[in-house]
Amino acid sequence: MLSKLMNQRLFFTPRGHKFRLHPKGHKIRQAALLSFSPRGYKFRLSRQAALLSFILMMLGILLATPAQAAEPSGPVAILLSDSEKAYEQQVVIFSEEIGLPVQVFNLHGSLTHDPLLKKKLFAVKPSLIFALGAKAAYAAKLWTKDRQDIPVLFAMVLNWKRYKLLHDSSNIAGIAAEISPGAQFINMTLFSPAIRRIGIIYSPRSAAILTQAKEAAALLGLELVAEPIERSGDFQRVFKRLSSQVDAFWVLNDPVVYTLENLDWLENRCLKDKLLCVGQSQNLAKMGLALTINPDVLQIGAQAAAMARNILLHGQKPVVIGAMEPIGTQLFVNIKTAERIDLSITPEALNIATSIIR
Repeated sequence: MLSKLMNQRLFFTPRGHKFRLHPKGHKIRQAALLSFSPRGYKFRLSRQAALLSFILMMLGILLATPAQAAEPSGPVAILLSDSEKAYEQQVVIFSEEIGLPVQVFNLHGSLTHDPLLKKKLFAVKPSLIFALGAKAAYAAKLWTKDRQDIPVLFAMVLNWKRYKLLHDSSNIAGIAAEISPGAQFINMTLFSPAIRRIGIIYSPRSAAILTQAKEAAALLGLELVAEPIERSGDFQRVFKRLSSQVDAFWVLNDPVVYTLENLDWLENRCLKDKLLCVGQSQNLAKMGLALTINPDVLQIGAQAAAMARNILLHGQKPVVIGAMEPIGTQLFVNIKTAERIDLSITPEALNIATSIIR
């Protein structure tokens, strides 16, 4: 079984305090030591445990599926939401790692931009569709509603659950665009062990992530103080009330919360209140938040390629895979902000940061 695992070219090599993913020799770093399983919320607190967990997961997939399926007859269709650099990066990595023919299609930001795009895509008889971005994922789900024999993988879809991509579809699997709440909270407490109460502001669109966050917080012995809002304009008022009640604030990728106006205001307010505010994008750390915990996007393409090969070459069913957590985690620390809010960070915590912004 280990030889089969190696043949898929997905394996981890512990090196110092970091993991390196080597699909087909392509070295990609995973900086975080701590992760959290969304199923059962079990901790993986060391690189040895993480390595064992990953190997067992891959062996479980291999044991549950045929050793080898027929070579796919058609190419893998890569469907882009738009011509963004982030998507094009994944196309390059995925194409290198999949080891199968690929053909790229682009929605150019709209399902109506090219009315014949669906026909063009199906004309190549794709063996699988790899959809990048929310619009591409939605289009792939819609287009394969009556073609459940064509597997679909999605990636880079923020808050993917609100699109109900897995609902009534047995042919869809994907990679979440966010690190699980449990992993977020573990990393928060690593940088600030005194954290006991974490505040969040959410809209109805984030109901699913709120449920996960409450369960994870309870298992970690933390208290989640959650405040709902209906409109983006309510964010500042609710944050002012919430700030004094919590030890840290977690910024959700919620379209009602996550607006340019709110984030610009939040940067200064966190400094004024001397509150640790944690985001899920490195850009927020560059803007001035003390800490961000986000997926390593450079690993998404390689992870998707491994999943696609499992489906196409080993008969793995997308419905069994579901939505996986991203393998890579990045931690960005704004040391200047940390000093201004009187957050004392240990050298050990700084050592696992992907990048320190001064």
